[in-house]
Amino acid sequence: MRNDEIYDKLTGVFRDVFAEEHIVVKPETTARDIEGWDSLAHVRLILTIERVFGIKFSAYEVNQLGNVGQLADLIRAKHSQT
Repeated sequence: MRNDEIYDKLTGVFRDVFAEEHIVVKPETTARDIEGWDSLAHVRLILTIERVFGIKFSAYEVNQLGNVGQLADLIRAKHSQT
């Protein structure tokens, strides 16, 4: 899966989860950058990403994520395993 495909899909997921049409995610985006990104929203975000991309994350993998760039890398790695 190409980088631009991952970020296009992620942008759509973020817009849906946070109900904000102007969100554009970048590699350096963190929870501090998006209003409403709290623990409950984080769970909804991860579950939606798993469904949209057809992958599953472990709790350890999710806990290691520091920004959207690391999330995109993990998605790419998961897709290369399938």
